[in-house]
Amino acid sequence: MEAVEKTTTEVEQAGQKKAARTARAILRKLTAAGDGRKPAWIKRLSGATVFVLLPLLAVSAYYLFWVSDRYVSTTQLIVKDNSSNQGMSSSLGFLVPGMGSDNQDAFLVVNYIQSLDMALYLDETLKLAEYYKSDQYDVFSRLAADASQEDYLEYYRSHIAIGHDETKGIITIEMQAFEPEFARQLVDTVVRKSEDFVNAISNQLADKQVSFVRSEMELAQAKLRTSKQNILDFQNRNNVVSPEELTKGISAIIQGLEATLAEQRAKLTAAKTYLHSDSSQVVSLQAEINSIEQQIEAEKVRLVGVSKEGGEERLNSLNAHFQNLQLDLQFAMDAYQASLTALETARMEASGRLKHLMVISQPSVAEEAEYPHKLYNLASLAVILLLLYGIGRMLVASIRDHRV
Repeated sequence: MEAVEKTTTEVEQAGQKKAARTARAILRKLTAAGDGRKPAWIKRLSGATVFVLLPLLAVSAYYLFWVSDRYVSTTQLIVKDNSSNQGMSSSLGFLVPGMGSDNQDAFLVVNYIQSLDMALYLDETLKLAEYYKSDQYDVFSRLAADASQEDYLEYYRSHIAIGHDETKGIITIEMQAFEPEFARQLVDTVVRKSEDFVNAISNQLADKQVSFVRSEMELAQAKLRTSKQNILDFQNRNNVVSPEELTKGISAIIQGLEATLAEQRAKLTAAKTYLHSDSSQVVSLQAEINSIEQQIEAEKVRLVGVSKEGGEERLNSLNAHFQNLQLDLQFAMDAYQASLTALETARMEASGRLKHLMVISQPSVAEEAEYPHKLYNLASLAVILLLLYGIGRMLVASIRDHRV
């Protein structure tokens, strides 16, 4: 009996304590309400409103009523040359991966579009910097009025997107503007300027190649003229057109004289058999033989001797010198012909290697705004704010627990 009474007493005491705690809780709530203090759940709701809901509402209002929409114009390009092999390779590159043309030219075009030169050209042609700074667009979207050249270039690069397919060699250009037509005009201007850039680089390389071969041809031509002039000077100085032909002529004369000399000697020998040595016929034959011998000696002197009167060179020396001049002339002519062939070949190769920019798809005119991505940005902002708010609440709760 005593145990039952003790248990009953404990149950009654526990009930009284629970009722007392409930009463104190109600009293605290009433006191808080009377003092004007907010409950904890209201405080948590107020914190979420300030740190999450209000920023979302502000950004939503900005996107709905103030933000300036941006439109995108797109085009696709490819750099090709005039050579048949390269053209075939570029064509097959659309079908077979890895068979595209040399990507170096495409990289040059991509870098040029993103360069300061292109940005300045667009500003000069389309007043792009003034367009970006126009107060017709919201302050967060437009370029600052006091922006420097570096700021303008950074803003320009942030509003273009260039992709390069290394397999096919295709360049994709996307440019943003606040009006669809101006975006298309931007892309069209960039394409035309890029084409001029490719043509200039291509022509410059071709001109360098052809200029080198042309300089070699001009050098060979100058050597040919010098060789011809040397032969003319030689002929005028020695009063002879061709020492070789003259040598042949003198040799023929000597041979004829020697034949005549042999004939006259035979006659003289025959005459001495039946005539006296003092006879007029024998004397006449002897005089004729002496004259022929003197003529032969004179012709031999012309051929291999030196004239005492004029100090002229030997004919064989003249002939050797003339042959050297002829060899120089022939070599100069061969070199000149080879340089002409090389020049023509270089011109054909340079023409085949000329680059040009081919437009695969014309610049488009957007019908709907592409930027900003409002729903995506709002959803991302909401997630970030909730995460930051949750982290902040956890930090505050942790600090309070440590204080207690």
